[in-house]
Amino acid sequence: MKTMLRSAPAALIAAALIAAPLFVAEAAEKKAKPDPVVARIDGKTVRLSDLENAKAMLPARVRGLPTKSMFRPLLERVITQKLIVAAGRKASIQNDPLIKRRLALVEERLIHDVYLGKQVEKQVTNEAIKKRYATFLKLRKGGTEIHARHILVKTEKEALAITRQLKKGANFAKLAKQKSTGPTKVQGGDLGWFGKGDMVKEFDAVVYTLKVGQISPKPVRTQYGWHVIKVVAKRKKTAPKLAAVRNQLVQTMAREFYQTEIKRLTAAAKIERFGLDGKPLKAKPTTVLGGTKKPAPAGGKKQ
Repeated sequence: MKTMLRSAPAALIAAALIAAPLFVAEAAEKKAKPDPVVARIDGKTVRLSDLENAKAMLPARVRGLPTKSMFRPLLERVITQKLIVAAGRKASIQNDPLIKRRLALVEERLIHDVYLGKQVEKQVTNEAIKKRYATFLKLRKGGTEIHARHILVKTEKEALAITRQLKKGANFAKLAKQKSTGPTKVQGGDLGWFGKGDMVKEFDAVVYTLKVGQISPKPVRTQYGWHVIKVVAKRKKTAPKLAAVRNQLVQTMAREFYQTEIKRLTAAAKIERFGLDGKPLKAKPTTVLGGTKKPAPAGGKKQ
């Protein structure tokens, strides 16, 4: 890894610096780490944090490089940026209508993100997360997990032939490597551990009836083909700790808040929609998970 970082071509860094829409801004929060002065332009200082802010705007392939490896080209780019900005301000470019429109767009995006962030922060508290985790545990309470192998083939005839071989004592894992067409072929058909509902219903309906070490008496047909199944082991389902699912719960709660907030704001607003020809748009059904919901009247608020 270190060798790869050292050998990153200067041309790649330079190209990224030139192409990137670089916006250098002062850090809004205090930096815990040192923030030394790296340049002065007409008495005004350029700090390391300016370079870090500029680096954050670069493409991902360059952004991951250590600052030290790209310090000089990054410094020159920031200096150039500040020189051009100073010249632009001297020419009163900041008063140009285009600048004002773009600033308004940036402001909208920032307000959107910060507003949602602050609202989510109020809703998704540690207490709320603990309550959601308790609900999560109830939904996962009890049940059995299964460790199984399978051999997947295209026809029932092939599956029956494999079943006969297994009854005569053939090794399941070896046959899976030889015969299976599924992606688990290289692992000898090993599906690992899974719970109720994790597999397609036809597979699920059979695998939970088998005992440990038992092979499905008949091939099982699913949308993927014909399966010969063997249960390797069973165990009681164990719930993950809060730390393991915390991020997942937070993301789910944030999405739910976002959807609720959008519905609330939409219901409270009068929204008129127009087409490219300037004529009012007819209300269209809104596709949602699980089907289609009835649209609100074209005028805006629900009646």
